[in-house]
Amino acid sequence: MIQTKSYPSVACAGVLTMTKRSWLIAVAILFITGSFTVGQSTGAQWNTPALQRLMHEWDVKLEKMELHLQPAMRRAGVDMWIIMSREFNVDPMLQMFGDYGISGWYGHRNAYIFFDPGDNAPLERTLLGTHQSGRMRDFFPTIISYGEEGLKPHLAEFINNRDPQRIAINRSRTVAMADGITVELLAFLEEAIGPVYSSRLISAQDLIFDYISHRTPAELEIETEASQRTWYILRRAFSNEVITPGKTRLMDIYGFILQEWQNQDLEFNFAPGVTIYRRGIQGGIDDTNNPVVEPGDLLHVDFGVRLMGLVTDQQHVAYVLYPDETEPPAGLQALFKQSVITGNIYAEELKAGQVGTAVKTIIEERSRLEGIQASVYGHTQGNWVHGAGARTVFDWPDRYGDFAREPVRANEFWSIEYSVQAEVPEWDNQLVRIPREEDAVIEPDGRRARFLVGPQEILWLIRSQ
Repeated sequence: MIQTKSYPSVACAGVLTMTKRSWLIAVAILFITGSFTVGQSTGAQWNTPALQRLMHEWDVKLEKMELHLQPAMRRAGVDMWIIMSREFNVDPMLQMFGDYGISGWYGHRNAYIFFDPGDNAPLERTLLGTHQSGRMRDFFPTIISYGEEGLKPHLAEFINNRDPQRIAINRSRTVAMADGITVELLAFLEEAIGPVYSSRLISAQDLIFDYISHRTPAELEIETEASQRTWYILRRAFSNEVITPGKTRLMDIYGFILQEWQNQDLEFNFAPGVTIYRRGIQGGIDDTNNPVVEPGDLLHVDFGVRLMGLVTDQQHVAYVLYPDETEPPAGLQALFKQSVITGNIYAEELKAGQVGTAVKTIIEERSRLEGIQASVYGHTQGNWVHGAGARTVFDWPDRYGDFAREPVRANEFWSIEYSVQAEVPEWDNQLVRIPREEDAVIEPDGRRARFLVGPQEILWLIRSQ
């Protein structure tokens, strides 16, 4: 019987300390929306885990902005950053500044502007837009609404009054989260600010990578809990609690993971992928035909969750024992041990300053010297499952954009993702591949990565009756 830790459905229960301002705003929101019931105790009515999590998420994002945005803009040589967005086609970077719950209805055209006046002056945070809701003013203390005159004259006046020399916009040929401005909004912006300032537009890509990589202690606490919860769900999924060999189908495991994700009150990241590796069958059997789990199977799962805007990405494996077995075949155990060695090499070599494709080469070469055939394809994560930052992949622009050429940065959240393969004697020398993936963070000194939970160091076992 496996020992599992039970996590409450309230996320970050120990860190949900709300500010006085947060409580006041929450009260205001509920009065506006009519969520109070007359005669009912207000404390029991609105102090819910969901509201606590939302308020904490906003606090964390606000802290990050106040600590790291202006320094990141200065390192990027940017004195103004304009995020253009509109309803139903929201710029992906707005999630870093509260997301939909902050700005509510995004309006037909809004401009979210950060301006650095220089010297010791604080960062100006201004919204030129039509809608105000939630805690938007925490993120953008200056809000300028427009009417029938439209947004253009306000944009022109704002920029003319500040005369920025380098204006970052979310335009990138290869990086999706840095490419949020649409063709129409770009044309609209250029018409509003004129040819002189349009000539000063640059990509915000470097700024975005730098800003996101500077993780706060509060972000690390959330990411760590999310990783623990992911591990807990998958460990239970690959156990006799869920699996009865000869009866349980892959979609039963799939369904358990999804149900437990809901029970844990987590947010959607991506659907689980469950695969069987079986003697006599090349490659893996996915859930397309919903096969039955049988003794002798090697099971694999790929899954991650989202908690308060931060995501995880893990892959784990388990072996289904035959009734007369007490341990997996020696060949599978040896292959799994190789995967552990490569994972440790990966964590050691994931150092700040090295570009992703170079790290990939180093890890694979060190593994080869250990007699291990490894393939490395890891990536940053956090706000997106494939995050804004380096990837330890081939330099393949059409698929990976500029990520392969990005340097690893201290404090980044990482998915240490790779696979190992070898011929297994007990499977008639069949070539077997074991994929692995663990959540990690680059240490503050940038000298290596640290696993947030685990890593998995032994094959999980499922017993047959």
